[in-house]
Amino acid sequence: MTRRASFLTSLVLLVAAPLVAGEVFPEVEYVSGRAGLNQKVKGQLILDERGVTFKNKDGADVFSLPIQSVTGATSSVNHDEGSFGRKMALGIFAGKTEEFLTVHTEGPQGAEAIMIKCKKHTSQGIADKIQFQAKHAAETAAR
Repeated sequence: MTRRASFLTSLVLLVAAPLVAGEVFPEVEYVSGRAGLNQKVKGQLILDERGVTFKNKDGADVFSLPIQSVTGATSSVNHDEGSFGRKMALGIFAGKTEEFLTVHTEGPQGAEAIMIKCKKHTSQGIADKIQFQAKHAAETAAR
């Protein structure tokens, strides 16, 4: 193999590596929606061209969604003003805002809407990235 061919091969691998490794969104919490998973789990969400994977704090896979099964992703922001007692004790700091990501899937077993709690100001970006990957996978499959 020539030096130039070796360089080009290395360059291709370096460019492709981020796509294979995926994008990691730390400090998220699975809330509900996955069949058979009834308790909340803190961990990280990993998105790549193959799908969406949720890993717990120890790095073990909790569930994985093939990108072909993802039909959409949405974000939402919930604000709780707080109870009267909390307002009396904490004043303007009594309110609590939380962001959620909902990943919609369809497969042979049915449909799911998986809800994940995210850090502030991140749910919309994650939803957009999941939607992009799902759209790209659908376009690639149609070819």
